[in-house]
Amino acid sequence: MKIGIIVYSQTGNTFSVVEQLQKKLSKKGHNAYIERLKPLDPDKIKPGAENINYKETPDLAKYEGYIFAGPVHAFSISVGLQSYLNEIYSLDNKKTACLITKGLPFNWTGGNRALNQLIKLVKSKDGQYIAGGIVNWMNFKRQKDIEEVTAKISSSF
Repeated sequence: MKIGIIVYSQTGNTFSVVEQLQKKLSKKGHNAYIERLKPLDPDKIKPGAENINYKETPDLAKYEGYIFAGPVHAFSISVGLQSYLNEIYSLDNKKTACLITKGLPFNWTGGNRALNQLIKLVKSKDGQYIAGGIVNWMNFKRQKDIEEVTAKISSSF
């Protein structure tokens, strides 16, 4: 299956997780491609910002499935990812997974909310949500979280 991994990552933490996910998907025989969302003006990426412009936007039509990944900002889905998804007309009922990374060590400190917002957004765009997960970056068990979440998502395709 040809899978597009669409990621917004400010610090590189989320990007490092999707790189590991890409490797797992490849080992399972999938062709997974990482497409990084890069805003033209990174300083605009703040809670409540609208109309974000990107250097390039991925052509979703070339993929058979999707993974959307981004960090938590202000206890919600990051504006960098949300703004992109708001502009998409439809995910054409294709398999879609969601990945959230966050700094604080507990899922209830924004992770659960951001993941639920992302899932709701995917479903509103006719995506077939299949799996998701949260990686707590400051948690002592971060590597275990990464292993579990990437295994869960890669097994869902």
